[in-house]
Amino acid sequence: MMSKIRSRIIQFLQLSQCRFDVDGQKIHTCNACLTFLDQALLIERPGKPSRFMPYDKLNLDRLLFLINPAIRVH
Repeated sequence: MMSKIRSRIIQFLQLSQCRFDVDGQKIHTCNACLTFLDQALLIERPGKPSRFMPYDKLNLDRLLFLINPAIRVH
């Protein structure tokens, strides 16, 4: 499940022309760092508390809005 979610996030970031960098199990954007753990996704954003989101409860639309607020998801 982790690899499927990871690839969907990368595809969306590519389509949105958002700058990002993949470093092992981490994806860095200008607004966030996503770390793929065994059971959950760790989301770290400047000035915000860290969030752990279990893969089975992950809402990709909400996640993509959190890591790139310039993206409008319909």
